[in-house]
Amino acid sequence: MRKIILMTLLAIMSGSARAESAKEFLFAKVVAGADCKQTVNNGLICEYKIGQKLRFSIKDAGGSDPVIAFRHSDWDEDFYAVMYFGCIVVVPGRASKEKYENDGIYIAPKNGRVFRTRNECQTANK
Repeated sequence: MRKIILMTLLAIMSGSARAESAKEFLFAKVVAGADCKQTVNNGLICEYKIGQKLRFSIKDAGGSDPVIAFRHSDWDEDFYAVMYFGCIVVVPGRASKEKYENDGIYIAPKNGRVFRTRNECQTANK
C-alpha cells in the first residue's frame, strides 16, 4: 500500500515538474518572440511572433489607448492568443507538441511586457 502511495506521489510531482518546465519553455518562447520599439508618432509598438504562425501587435503600449492587432491567431495551430481579464494570453493550440496546463503566458497591453501569471499582468495594467 505504501509503495502505491509513494508511486502515485512521484507521478504527481513528476507531472507537476513537467508542466512547470513546459510553462517556462512557453514563457521563454513568448519573450524571445517579442520586439518592442519606441516610435516618434505611435509611441511604443510591440510585435509578437510566437511559434510557426501566431502574430499580433500592440500599438502605443504604455499610452492612454493601446491598440491590439491580432494578425494571425488560430487555435488549430501550435499557439493562439486571446484576451482574458484585460491581458493578451498566449496558449497552446491543438497542433502544439508540448503539453501544458490550461494556463498560458500573459502580456500586458499597458506596457507590452510578458508575465507568467494573470495577477502579474493585471497589476502591470493598472
